[in-house]
Amino acid sequence: MVKSSDSGVAPFLKKCYEMVDDESTNSIISWSQTNDSFVIWDLTEFSVHLLPKYFKHSNSSSFVRQLNIYGSTELCSNGNKT
Repeated sequence: MVKSSDSGVAPFLKKCYEMVDDESTNSIISWSQTNDSFVIWDLTEFSVHLLPKYFKHSNSSSFVRQLNIYGSTELCSNGNKT
């Protein structure tokens, strides 16, 4: 079951949006050119510094599993699904 906050948006999704939308983290994670997905540019920095700032862990695999719960799909650098 996915919990939602008072605003009706799940806390995980809200934190994801805040993390991606923060222009100060663009060298680590940012919106794609089309603004309909995001790109993790530096997985090490993402795991070591950014994930623990927003979540209770620094495990990128856990982050991806959580994204999958919401129907997210992972794309390769060529734009194809993995």
